[in-house]
Amino acid sequence: MAHFFYLRLKAVSFALLLFIPSLVSAESLREFQERQCKQGKQESCERAADMLAGEKHAERIEVLGDKFARNVDRSEREVDKKPILIKAYTDVLDDYFKVEAENGIKLSVAADVINLCAEHYHDYWVNRKMWWPTNDAGQPDWSTIYYYIVDHYYGYCLRSAL
Repeated sequence: MAHFFYLRLKAVSFALLLFIPSLVSAESLREFQERQCKQGKQESCERAADMLAGEKHAERIEVLGDKFARNVDRSEREVDKKPILIKAYTDVLDDYFKVEAENGIKLSVAADVINLCAEHYHDYWVNRKMWWPTNDAGQPDWSTIYYYIVDHYYGYCLRSAL
C-alpha cells in the first residue's frame, strides 16, 4: 500500500514538473503595470511610466558611478584601503547634481545638511558596519559607493531634512 502511494506521488510530481514551466512566468512589477495599462487602466499607465523613469535614472547613476570610479584619486579618498566616505559624499553629490541638472534634478538641501548627511553615511558604513563595498583587489568599490551615496541622499538625507 505504501508503495502505491509512493508511485502515485512520484507520478503527480512528474506531471507537475511538465506543466509548471508553462504556468509560471516571471513578470516585473513594471511589466504587470504595462499589461494593466494596455487593458485600459490609466493609473497603471502612470505607474509604469514612473517605474520606467526610475529604472532609467538608476541606469544613469550606475554610469556616473563607473565614471567616478575610473577617475577617483585613491590617495585622496582612501587610507589603508579604507574609504574616506565623509569627504567622498560631498564630491559624489557635486558630481551627480552637476550632471543631473540637465535632467531637471537639483540639490534640495543646504550644504550644512549635506555635511550632516555625510557624517551619518561615514559613521554608518565605516564605524558601525565596519565594511563597505570592495572590488576583487579589496579596494573600495567607488562605483558601488557612488550609487549608495546617491541612494542615501534620497533615502535618508532628504527624509530627515524635510
